[in-house]
Amino acid sequence: MNRISARTLIAHHLLRAALLAGFALLIVYLKQRGELSLFIAPRTEQAVKLSALGMYGAAAYQAYSAFRLWRDKRLDDACDCGHDHAPSPSLVRNILLYGLFALPLLLGFLLPHAPLNSVLAGQKGVSFTGLPTPASAAPPSSDTSVLRGSGSNNGTSSLDVLFPADEYTQAYAEFAKRLYKQDRIVVDDSLYIETLTALDLYQQPFAGASVTLTGFVYRDDGMRDDQFAVSRFAMNCCSADALPYGLLVQSADANHYANDSWVTLTGTVTTTEWRGESVIMLTADVITPAAVKDRDAYVYPNYEFDLSP
Repeated sequence: MNRISARTLIAHHLLRAALLAGFALLIVYLKQRGELSLFIAPRTEQAVKLSALGMYGAAAYQAYSAFRLWRDKRLDDACDCGHDHAPSPSLVRNILLYGLFALPLLLGFLLPHAPLNSVLAGQKGVSFTGLPTPASAAPPSSDTSVLRGSGSNNGTSSLDVLFPADEYTQAYAEFAKRLYKQDRIVVDDSLYIETLTALDLYQQPFAGASVTLTGFVYRDDGMRDDQFAVSRFAMNCCSADALPYGLLVQSADANHYANDSWVTLTGTVTTTEWRGESVIMLTADVITPAAVKDRDAYVYPNYEFDLSP
């Protein structure tokens, strides 16, 4: 402890207090601007907001430690653990250390914030197959005699043939049966990933179905000039684990839609080969520009999906 002056130690305490208070203020700032959802999923938002209170408390403790040193004009006695707990006397080391915390804090306040886009989608790779699931107990039947759009319970046994399942895919099979009876399948934000997964698991029964979804335009080097993807980033915990999911689209007007533009698309389900896999592709019928607020750009896994009736 005798290698560093009280004034220097006071400066360290004040710097720590400023950084801790700064991160707490950043959380409040992002929440007030409606931008916190660009970084964390709703289910973790409460914990993050509570962490701001903890950082305020830690900042207050650091400020009090600085005040006590200033008031007493002396350093506290060293502990008896045999280690020196004083900050490093190296100016360069301290600049690097505090800079590691100050830089992201400054970027958080100064840079504009926007949802993840097609650039990152290209780096991570868009999934056209939904969530990975074990194979069904048996392949879907080619018998599509059950009329899509039927609201009755007639033909339940036929639906069981069309949508076979095992213990791992039972929830998707039941969900797929409900989708199959609809005249037009709307990919709702609350069940976005689950709907894409059901469509992929049972590609053949859904051939010819009408599907509507909203997402941003993404293009991959392997796509033809008349193709693009309509995608959304799905966030589980925070933006670091966000992964893009979507559907391949074929349209004669594909070049009219720029990357990262948001569209609502209605198309007819077909299938195609994509990098050695059979995937759903929509033949576009109607494409309209979509206005999506940044805070609504992401979708999230539905944790109650397996419990849905």
